Amino acid sequence: MNERHTKAKEKWSKIREKGRTHYILYYGVLGWGLSTGLLFFLLGEGMEHKLTFEDYFTRGWALELAIAIGSFLLGGLLFGYTMWGLNEGNYTNGGEVTK
Repeated sequence: MNERHTKAKEKWSKIREKGRTHYILYYGVLGWGLSTGLLFFLLGEGMEHKLTFEDYFTRGWALELAIAIGSFLLGGLLFGYTMWGLNEGNYTNGGEVTK
């Protein structure tokens, strides 16, 4: 086992101690879902309005933001659950831990 693999396994062991629910909420919902939803919204607004920043927050932007964030938060549940399973499988089977 190389040094990088050992460090990854130790890191996963510490994350694992906090439990699956914590991992899914922290890394999946908040880490991936919230950040990706916000980035999706901002990039979408940027593509739609180019550099006209005063147009970003007009006509229904709050609903668009809520839909983007909400959708990606739900996706974050799936992402977190999937990544937990992959990391657990790698940890228990001696493979490389990804997060």
